[in-house]
Amino acid sequence: MKGKIKIMNKPKIVRLTFALASLFAVTLASGPSMQSAVDEPQASPQLRYTVIDLGPRVANAIGESGRIVGTTLFGAEIHAAYWDNSQSPPIDLGTLPGFTQSFAADINPRREIVGAAGFFPTFRPLFWASSQSAPVELPGVPVGLFGGAGHINPVGQIVGTFNSEDFSVQRAVFWPNSNAAPIFLPELSNELPHSLGAVINASGNIIGDGCDADFVECHAAFWASSTSTPVALASPGGQFIYTDILLSGGVSSPMNNAGSIVGYAYNADFSESRAVFWARSTSPAVILSTAGEFINGGAGAISDKGQIVGEAYNSDFSDLHALCGRVLPVRGSI
Repeated sequence: MKGKIKIMNKPKIVRLTFALASLFAVTLASGPSMQSAVDEPQASPQLRYTVIDLGPRVANAIGESGRIVGTTLFGAEIHAAYWDNSQSPPIDLGTLPGFTQSFAADINPRREIVGAAGFFPTFRPLFWASSQSAPVELPGVPVGLFGGAGHINPVGQIVGTFNSEDFSVQRAVFWPNSNAAPIFLPELSNELPHSLGAVINASGNIIGDGCDADFVECHAAFWASSTSTPVALASPGGQFIYTDILLSGGVSSPMNNAGSIVGYAYNADFSESRAVFWARSTSPAVILSTAGEFINGGAGAISDKGQIVGEAYNSDFSDLHALCGRVLPVRGSI
């Protein structure tokens, strides 16, 4: 994911290559959805859940069947890990010869896994045909560049990012399959030369971003296919002139299979941000309402049913809440 760390002054939304976000998996046992993303606020229901400790390090993605991939300690080494379910012990996915570390970023329904070997920022992109397979390096990394694979769709198409060690180059890339040469995704513009490939859905649509040379101004970007000209997703207007996506792992992503997208918009000095929804890549940006004083933040993932999760900060960014809601179509608004 993001090769160069970008930290907003107040929201502290950190953009980091293949961000590893969680030390344990949370399984919801029951309970209705929380605050609606576009409705009037409702009373918070009682939420029943179970927290299952998967061990040291992180879990990055969980499939619809409950299979989990991430990173954990095997002896003294940090390796990519696979859990068949939340009750299973982790399986060591290994790493490339000559490397001591690896991590797994995503798993698809065919149990194919992608990730990277090595240390930030000098990663090498990895592919596992299954949890029982040895990792292989994805082909085509140019000399002088590094990178990793961040997402794999149900048919085995992969997206990721290549970068130079000094981040003077950072480009979103696409592999048609694990044996094919990578394709550099077209840039948003000459003014936004850096790009990130974050998610590819079942239709081959890709979501990511494009940033300026200093990784300050960024815009959420959509590629209809690996060869199409990218579209910068619309900003909500007003002071919220820039857009981007949160890098959240899990069973869902910033884009669902219907092509709806979520992310955030922020102002020029990063002092405010808002969760944003796009019904399609060509749709206007809709700012999602949040609860009470928690107006800042962003939407991280959207399911095929329109359920959205994200994070919200209060006005001075001293308190953070997790939010969940659902997009309810309103006639004439989307």
